[in-house]
Amino acid sequence: MIRLYHQLHASIGSKLIVALTGLALAGFVVFHMIGNLQIFEGREALNAYAAFLRDMPILLWTARAGLLGLAGIHIWTAIKLAIRNRQARPLNYTAHVYRQASFASRTMAVSGTLLLLFIIFHLLHLTFGVVDRSFTEGLDLRGQRDVYGKMIHAFGNPWLAVVYLAGQAVLGLHVSHGVTSSFQTLGLEHPALNRMFKAAGPAVALLVVLGNVVIVLAVLLGVVR
Repeated sequence: MIRLYHQLHASIGSKLIVALTGLALAGFVVFHMIGNLQIFEGREALNAYAAFLRDMPILLWTARAGLLGLAGIHIWTAIKLAIRNRQARPLNYTAHVYRQASFASRTMAVSGTLLLLFIIFHLLHLTFGVVDRSFTEGLDLRGQRDVYGKMIHAFGNPWLAVVYLAGQAVLGLHVSHGVTSSFQTLGLEHPALNRMFKAAGPAVALLVVLGNVVIVLAVLLGVVR
C-alpha cells in the first residue's frame, strides 16, 4: 500500500514536470516564430533583431542553457512516465485507452522523438552550419551578421524546405495535444472554460505551424528574396 502511494505521487509529480516544462518550451516556440517573422520586414530588420540578441551574451546563453535543461528534463521525465504507465497498466486496459485516444495522443512518443531529431537537425543546420557548408555568412550593409541571407539560402533549397515543412507537421502534432494535456494536468479545467482549454493546444499549434510554414514557403516561392 505504501509502495502504491509513493508510485502514485511520483506519477503525479512527473506529470506536473512534463506539463510545466512542455508549456515553457511551447512558449519559446511561439516567441521564436514571432521573431523569425521579421524576415518579412526585410534584411535590416531581421539582422538587427539577431544582433540585439547577440549583444546580450549573458542573457542569450542563460536562455539557451535554460532551454536545454528544460528540454532534457521534459524528455527524460516523459520517457520515465511512459515506461511507468506501461508497466502499471494491464494489457486490456492499455488497448482500450489506445482505441479511445486521439491520433495526436497515441503518437506523442513518436512525434516527440521525431521532433527531437528535427531540432538537432535545425541546430546543426542554422546554428552551427554543419548541414550546408555552401553558404558563407557575411555582413550586411550595417556590418551585422547576415542572418537574413542565411535563411534565404537555406529555404531556397527545395530539399531543405521539405525537411522544415515536415518538421512543422510533427511540431504541430506534438504541441496540439501537449498544450491541452498540460492544462488538464495542471487542473485548469472548469465547465465554463473547458472548451477554451481543449482548443488551446490546436490553436497554439496552428499559430506556430502557420507562422513557420509561411516563412519557408515565402522564401521557396521567391516571395521573399
